[in-house]
Amino acid sequence: MTELDRRPPVTSPGGRPAPPASRLARRPVRRDAGIAAAGGIGIVAVVAAGLVITSGAWGVAAADIAVVEDVSGMHSPLLDGAALLIDRLLGPQLGVALVLLFAVAVGVTTRRAAEALTVVGVSVLPWAAAETVKLVVGRDRPDPRLLVDPLLVEPHSFSFPSGHTALATGLALAIVLVVRGRNGRRGWQPVAVVAALGVVLVAASRVWIGVHYPTDTIASVVLGCSVVALALPLWRRIVDRLDRLDRPATTPPGALTAPDTERNAP
Repeated sequence: MTELDRRPPVTSPGGRPAPPASRLARRPVRRDAGIAAAGGIGIVAVVAAGLVITSGAWGVAAADIAVVEDVSGMHSPLLDGAALLIDRLLGPQLGVALVLLFAVAVGVTTRRAAEALTVVGVSVLPWAAAETVKLVVGRDRPDPRLLVDPLLVEPHSFSFPSGHTALATGLALAIVLVVRGRNGRRGWQPVAVVAALGVVLVAASRVWIGVHYPTDTIASVVLGCSVVALALPLWRRIVDRLDRLDRPATTPPGALTAPDTERNAP
């Protein structure tokens, strides 16, 4: 090797040698593993909390009932109409249509099917997880006979956690991911705040109309974030790997890759 072929060692901005590429590659893997582990713990915690609440321990169920009873006597035409509208928009039929419309818009804008599929998965997975946990926990909905003015009665389904709130959580996370993916690390925080407020609004509406307890909605938010944290890192790695496999096929013949450009630079 001649002196011209010998490259200087890569240094960090502080002048110290940069860590090896293998160590840099391991950092995202460890980070993703930590996020997935936190998601798994969150799912287990939600299921455990639901079983504890249904057992009557710690007095949580009694406090839940008291809140729902108090809220049942606070109705107003404007808030009632808004809560019932949210109930219909995020129901199974219209909720799925809303997710599909959002996914199509993202797919058309980004021209990437993987991004559209990510939106569908992030939006629907929390709802699917909530419906599954409902069967495991088996908590009954608030008894309409104990409420002053129940706006909606759903006697043939379980309460913990809230499916509407889980779907709202998934949609909020999908919106934040799309905005952050397009704008990088800047400009997504206000969107995240608005999306979080939307989730709070949906959660409050479920208690307002008398079909859910407060802990049902809190559990839905935790469950939704946990499911996405568990599944998204692996999905992102699969998408990135497919992109890398597809990139050489789309490189124009004779075009210089990044390493070639660096090697031929003066």
